[in-house]
Amino acid sequence: MKLRILLCVCMLILSGCVENSIVDDIQMVTVIGYEKTDDGKLKGIAVAPQFQANGNVENSVFVETAQISKEIRSQFNTESPKPLVSGKLQLAIYSKKIAEEDGIMELTDTLQRDPSIGSRTFLAVSNSDPEAMLRTNFGNVDTGHYIHSILEHNSKYGMLPETNLHNFFYYYFSEGNDPFLPLIDLEEDKVKITGLVLLKKDKMVSELPADDLFTFKILYENFSSNDSYTTDLGGGDHASIYNIASKRDIDLKKIKKNKITINGKVLGVIKEYTGEELNTKVKEKIEKDMEEEVEKKGREMIEKFQEEGIDPLGLGNAVRSVTRGKFDYDEWKQRYTDIDIKFNMEVVITESGVIE
Repeated sequence: MKLRILLCVCMLILSGCVENSIVDDIQMVTVIGYEKTDDGKLKGIAVAPQFQANGNVENSVFVETAQISKEIRSQFNTESPKPLVSGKLQLAIYSKKIAEEDGIMELTDTLQRDPSIGSRTFLAVSNSDPEAMLRTNFGNVDTGHYIHSILEHNSKYGMLPETNLHNFFYYYFSEGNDPFLPLIDLEEDKVKITGLVLLKKDKMVSELPADDLFTFKILYENFSSNDSYTTDLGGGDHASIYNIASKRDIDLKKIKKNKITINGKVLGVIKEYTGEELNTKVKEKIEKDMEEEVEKKGREMIEKFQEEGIDPLGLGNAVRSVTRGKFDYDEWKQRYTDIDIKFNMEVVITESGVIE
């Protein structure tokens, strides 16, 4: 009994030593953007939300220009009445110009070395001016949280593979992977995912449009999604497949003969069909047409990756995992562009719903 009383007293004493209202004394940056100026300098944009007593959110935007990112981060505090902290950073955005010309490694490495920044911080490349995007009012919301939510939602339930700080460094440093990041754009007063940026090490070499994300994700990983895929059946008829579950398998049995086969399988439900009657024959045609569409696009995508010498699908990593002894990454890079990579699709319609 005495021990319990003693513990309670200690807790009361210790709780009295905790610093109160520390949130009121700092500004928490939730998103940071980088772009290049015309004279080659680096411009940094940071946004810190201010939560008002009436429930409104006002986003304070800080802009500084310098030669290096570390100098920018220290300069942010010179125009802020409170210390800026990065412990709540949710997203880092890079301009397309930086991604293409300089690469993003130096800027991203600065984030990694900050112990207060979490490894699940999202990364993205902007097709629009990052400053214009981060100065836009998206309603009574925290700008960083708003853009982060779009990326997070599409990673969990849509066709966007997850692209955070941890993923980037894993793909960057591992042998047999190349990183990729979402491409976002400012369209009037909304932020939209417009594709995927493909990187060679840390530099952008090409991009995939949003229409290709479904095929890329099938090639890249197993997933389930509430998103949909619409296939053109010809004659003006279309079918939309929902509640998609996809499984990917990489067959490496013939790797010694320079052959790899990627098998993709999709299960889905027809929720919309614009034709007259959705019978067994039509369902089989939908399955076949979707298989052909995705296979064609997937094979073209793989050829493009090989021509550009990038491996966003992680095929090299898959080969490394089954290689006995030391994996010769330099030899693999030479082999990669000439390997015969096949892609086979199987589509299974599990049930049908609405007929339009």
